[in-house]
Amino acid sequence: MLLDRILTLASNLLPLAGVWWWRWDAFEVLILYWMQTVLMVFFTVLRVRKIPVSKLGDIKVGGRMRPATHRDCMLLLGGVGLVFCAGHLAFLWVFFSGDWGKLVHGPVTFWQYFVVANGAWIALLFNLVGGVLRHLLTPRTDPSGNIDDLQLTLFIRIFAMQAAIIFGAMLVMSYGASIAPLLILIGLKTLFDFGASFPPRTTGLTADRK
Repeated sequence: MLLDRILTLASNLLPLAGVWWWRWDAFEVLILYWMQTVLMVFFTVLRVRKIPVSKLGDIKVGGRMRPATHRDCMLLLGGVGLVFCAGHLAFLWVFFSGDWGKLVHGPVTFWQYFVVANGAWIALLFNLVGGVLRHLLTPRTDPSGNIDDLQLTLFIRIFAMQAAIIFGAMLVMSYGASIAPLLILIGLKTLFDFGASFPPRTTGLTADRK
């Protein structure tokens, strides 16, 4: 969908405005990208609802195998995504927060500094609108949906994108206040995220239930 591509590109290029006009530092860019990852996980979990029941596979509960439900898959995928996002935030905070730890003391100050005050809410709004549009335009029951493909695509996308972000962040920290590494960081993340927004080829890992 062309509009989806435009929104994805815009949400990734808006940090350029943050760097040039709002004087964002590397950590503000990293936190924005982390929040975009959280939104990506959220909308991926929602998409599970549109996968045909026949393609959800089986799940082991209490030592017994049974057909998985949409609720099972949403809880599992959401739980894994939540753990990953929490771990990634902790990693970013420990290694890259610097003096921000003296200003941010909880969710309220986090929201104040990293969403409202620096204008990051604009980029997040683009992500939110794009996610809602994708969800609404996907058929109520997507015949091409497959839980294995969905999980695989999500985690490959997360790990590839975060590897680019962390590499870029280390480059930024190595060169201090220079703006060039920040531009490289934004460029790397944009390439991974925009490229990953194209529909994946299905692998057919999950067989339909008989």
